[in-house]
Amino acid sequence: MNSNFRRTCSVIVGLVLMAALLPPFWGSTAAARSNNGATLHGTWQLQINPIICATGAPLPSFSALVSFARGGTLTEVVNAGAFLPGQVTAGLGAWSHTDGRFYKAVWEVFILFDTPASTPGFPFKRGVQRLTRDIQVFGDQMTFDGSSELLDTNGNLLAVTCANGTGTRLSEY
Repeated sequence: MNSNFRRTCSVIVGLVLMAALLPPFWGSTAAARSNNGATLHGTWQLQINPIICATGAPLPSFSALVSFARGGTLTEVVNAGAFLPGQVTAGLGAWSHTDGRFYKAVWEVFILFDTPASTPGFPFKRGVQRLTRDIQVFGDQMTFDGSSELLDTNGNLLAVTCANGTGTRLSEY
């Protein structure tokens, strides 16, 4: 009985040690982690540099916060002077790992009302802004290229812009 008890205790201790040591190798972050350790999940501060796709002419840059959840969803809020207060919703979408340090993301933002004619700048129309990004992660830094399609409430394409930018992962202080 004493030897059976010791054997059972040894097996239990071994299983507990395996359970404690293996998660870093096969844990729940595997879908968000590339083969070289570059992860996308987390919240990132972005600096976005929009450009006119056809000419490469720069448009005013702005900042955004984007949270990439482990399950492949994302949430974005922007601080863009091009939009009036309350004119757009937060962006909601999805992301996926493509290869190595590379990821893709797509999301949509509702434009809730037309920009009044008397307001300087781009005349946004009520509808949807669909954004896409090709992202490359380097630890807690990222670079990206992407595009933005502006669609009216019937889904008709009104305008396209391109963008590039950089990001830094927010971390605990």
